[in-house]
Amino acid sequence: MKLAQIIQLLLFVSLMCTGQILFKKTALIAQKIKIEKNSDLISLILNVLQVPYFFLAMIIYAIATFYWLYILQKIPLSIAYPFTALAMVLIPIASVYLFKESLSTHYWIGSFLIFMGIVIISIKGTN
Repeated sequence: MKLAQIIQLLLFVSLMCTGQILFKKTALIAQKIKIEKNSDLISLILNVLQVPYFFLAMIIYAIATFYWLYILQKIPLSIAYPFTALAMVLIPIASVYLFKESLSTHYWIGSFLIFMGIVIISIKGTN
């Protein structure tokens, strides 16, 4: 796999992670502005539509979607798709710093295995 392709995939993962972090921020704010204790789907939608982070997340996801289509024109799906698993590693780490969440030892073991799987697939993708 070429360095340029790896950079493109990492940029895509960064966009997806940013979108997820913004969705979490949206959920936290929507929870604070909740009008009724008995929240239903309509209330959630109305609350979310009041949060600017939601719209930013949607824009980032739209950009990421079109960027993914661009990437898939150049990189086989069997090589590109495993990179999306990096989001499962990066988002929880970001949540520790941004939302004061905690991670277990099992998380770190699983993340290491995900990372090694991506490395193995990337190396195989160069042959």
